Amino acid sequence: MKVKLDKKGNPLLEQFSEDGFIDCIFLIRNLIEKENSYLFNIVASYKGQEIGMKVEIIKGINSGFDENMNLIQDRVYKQGVSFFRTGTESDLLISVLATLYGFEVKNRLMVDKESFTAIALHQGEIDIRNDHIKLKLFGKDQETNDEEEYNESFFNIDLSNDLVFWNEKDTDYRKAIIEGLLE
Repeated sequence: MKVKLDKKGNPLLEQFSEDGFIDCIFLIRNLIEKENSYLFNIVASYKGQEIGMKVEIIKGINSGFDENMNLIQDRVYKQGVSFFRTGTESDLLISVLATLYGFEVKNRLMVDKESFTAIALHQGEIDIRNDHIKLKLFGKDQETNDEEEYNESFFNIDLSNDLVFWNEKDTDYRKAIIEGLLE
């Protein structure tokens, strides 16, 4: 896959968007392996500006499905992936996403932290350090949340190539994703 980069080596955010979907690509920076998680920054370029946030993914995420494609309940990871605000580049990321999704968001801050339930869309053994891992994220999926806040997206991690792909599952979740990431 050929990735288009800006002058600083950051991937152009929406270069893989097609068929009405906004699919985003990010470069992984500052990867830290902690006892129970991986922590890293993701960055991209949009119209010459660097945008991004910090991400934490729990270690030990296993394939979410058995050989018959049945969901393995104890492999549904509550708070499996968390996004963190890192400053203006995170606020700008949410503003850019809102614009790409067709919403107007001005002078709003990203939340300090938002966590998602994660399921690996794989069967069999996976190794997050060496395999391209495809995750489905569920936002605002707790019973205490309003149904309109619920959202889903795909978050695909390729640590060996320092890339993350954050892709839409359905355009109907756009508003909930943006509002869920804003203060």
